[in-house]
Amino acid sequence: MATDYNANLITELYAAENVEGAIRICDEMVTIGDAIFPRQIYEAYKKFQETPSSHYFVSDLTRFKTGDATEILKEIAHTTDRDADISLMVGYLTDIEYFDPEIVGKVKNLFERDIASGEIHEYDVEEYFAYLEKSGEEMERLESLLQECFEDDKQFIAARKTALKKLLKLKPKEYISFYYENYDSIKGKRAETVFVEEISTWHGGVVPSLHKKILKVGSERAKEILKKEQSRKIEEKRSKEIKEQKEIKEEYETADVISDIAELRSKINKISIADERFGFSFFSPSEEIYQQGKPAKNKATLVGYCMVLRSLLGGFDNKIKESEISKERAKELLPDIKELTGSINKFHLMLLEKGIDVDAGIFGLRNISRIVSKLAHPDEEADPELSSILKKEKLFNYYKNDNWSMLHREILLRYKEVLEKLIDAISGK
Repeated sequence: MATDYNANLITELYAAENVEGAIRICDEMVTIGDAIFPRQIYEAYKKFQETPSSHYFVSDLTRFKTGDATEILKEIAHTTDRDADISLMVGYLTDIEYFDPEIVGKVKNLFERDIASGEIHEYDVEEYFAYLEKSGEEMERLESLLQECFEDDKQFIAARKTALKKLLKLKPKEYISFYYENYDSIKGKRAETVFVEEISTWHGGVVPSLHKKILKVGSERAKEILKKEQSRKIEEKRSKEIKEQKEIKEEYETADVISDIAELRSKINKISIADERFGFSFFSPSEEIYQQGKPAKNKATLVGYCMVLRSLLGGFDNKIKESEISKERAKELLPDIKELTGSINKFHLMLLEKGIDVDAGIFGLRNISRIVSKLAHPDEEADPELSSILKKEKLFNYYKNDNWSMLHREILLRYKEVLEKLIDAISGK
């Protein structure tokens, strides 16, 4: 049982004679997470607190978010004289907002010593500063420590970058202006590289002037860093503009075709009304074509568009849809005709009856209508006829590759071609 296992771990920990064995057992206790363990880990800490590894036990204690663990860590914070112990609990103390003056003093002294040593790590800069700032410590002194860390060429680069970021977050205008006016103080040093890498991504205020100064008087390395970032920004802006233009084009890529189709339908109606052979509009009034203005970005949208197009393609005037012709006459005009019904069939027969020279497919209208009808009913897609017609119309690759927007556009373009040829036919061209 878990209780027995935990009890055995505690027994093993008390019996541990070397710090390495005790640390291994405590790490396992952390993994298990039983609330009884902090007190046992604390006993191990006291047993080995004079060893260089005491901070490992402190680290384990910070993993427990219990009242017992909190009280133990507070007690250690007051009693320990080892920097490593304090260092590993600073984040925990910040989280629980424990700002006892004695502990604040210890953290501040530790921050100062670590910066003076020239070997502070970026995570310590983060945690010490966060604790002291939240404790209400004098900000002027903290800024001084951050600036010292940033300007010290002996410090780790990561720590210096962290220190600079915090300075610029606290008082961006003040510190940018300071290094603009005192650029020579960092020129040619590693501080210059850190500063330029950070400031190269900034803009506004005195920054443009600072960039110009760097390009004029900065070291070659500083100039290289800034030029590289400026080139990246130019490329990023160019890529963004290209993307936006592409999105605009895609958003309205069918708009031009739609406008042409609407204009052609209107022109055909005017011609047919004026033509004494007809005296009426071929197409019934419809605003449906304008619903096709945006591209079909997915199959579902294309299906919806095709449902509308199917109605539009057969949307002839009632004089055409209600016209009657004998089967015999129909056979004379169109020997291969099988059905006399259907608006496209009736339109075809009417044109032939009036002496208009049109082909059997009425310039491609029949194939477009078949494609649209089958795409409007996804359950009919398996019909081999769809693939056959798409291949014939050179549209199959769009369909196969799920390029729905281009398939939609090409269908509209085919319909536009039908209308253009129809104008020529009824105009006698």
